[in-house]
Amino acid sequence: MQNQTDQVAAIEALFTERLFRPVGDPDRDLFESGTLDSVGLIDLLLLLEQEFGLHISLVSLDLDQVRTVRKIAGLVQASTAR
Repeated sequence: MQNQTDQVAAIEALFTERLFRPVGDPDRDLFESGTLDSVGLIDLLLLLEQEFGLHISLVSLDLDQVRTVRKIAGLVQASTAR
């Protein structure tokens, strides 16, 4: 299992290399900055499923859980710890 720093780096790499949307600051609000929108969110969830082998339901997803890269890393850690 990766630690929080490794997860943040892996998620930043997903944004840069697969979504072509560099983040810069792992605590920056992805929605307010325009880095993430509704279509980007769906793409991100699919990538998280592929990369980390988890399933995140849109029904149960709280947007606050994916507001920053650091929060996404926490979500991934919590989902993979189950």
